[in-house]
Amino acid sequence: MSYRIAYSTNAYTKWTLSKAISDIRDRGFDGVEILADDPHAFPPSDPPSIVKALNGFPVSNLNGNTFRGEFLPRLIDPDPKARKTRIEYVRGVIDLARKIGAKAVCTSSGFLPRDVSPEQGGSWMIDSLREILDHAEKEPCIRVGVEYEPGFLVGSATVLHPILDTIDHPLLGVNLDIGHSVCVGEALPLVIQSFAGRIWNLHVEDIVGQVHDHLIPGKGNINFGEVKSSLDQIGYEEFLTLEIYPYKDRPGEAGTESLEFLRKTFESP
Repeated sequence: MSYRIAYSTNAYTKWTLSKAISDIRDRGFDGVEILADDPHAFPPSDPPSIVKALNGFPVSNLNGNTFRGEFLPRLIDPDPKARKTRIEYVRGVIDLARKIGAKAVCTSSGFLPRDVSPEQGGSWMIDSLREILDHAEKEPCIRVGVEYEPGFLVGSATVLHPILDTIDHPLLGVNLDIGHSVCVGEALPLVIQSFAGRIWNLHVEDIVGQVHDHLIPGKGNINFGEVKSSLDQIGYEEFLTLEIYPYKDRPGEAGTESLEFLRKTFESP
């Protein structure tokens, strides 16, 4: 089975978006994930210039996990105005996705605020996602992937599954970061299988132990052959998106090294 490999521009924050897209295309990637934040494409941004820069190059995902470089405001913020600000931002990311031809966006919960119970935070997360999905289901529909992250309220598959099941919306799924799964002690084959049919995009990096560093694939302990077998089993057809933002000083070289490893691993029988 053949896999398409994209590269996130969050490794290129010292570059302009157009230059980043050009470099990613020239290095042989099959697509690009666009950082929907400064300095690249904080919505509404400039859709025509992005479309021109893409020139038909596929977009794996619009990454809406941060807001002005921060995880605040949150979808689980105690302040309703702050929650609304974050909801409107994600809606803006969805609008941008429609205008540039992307099919999926991602978002995250953020850290659980002090003095807020997990139950209350989970309730706010569900309410926020429902508002976002009301916007996502307008034509053309856009998929919304929740990315869980170590330390966040939604920080594991165990926390995310009940949210997906409670909302039960065809556009709601997961932006699965395999490194995050490893950091919280999950078994990747079981996690991948558990989200079968709900993975809109797969973030790929390597991890040593359970330390949350986004390393070049092949530099850590993740068993990528095992990942491939698991994806083969569920018939995964979306992008593998390289996310190695710590390499901002040499994103191109790190991308080429990563791509060579991923091609060798994921194009083998």
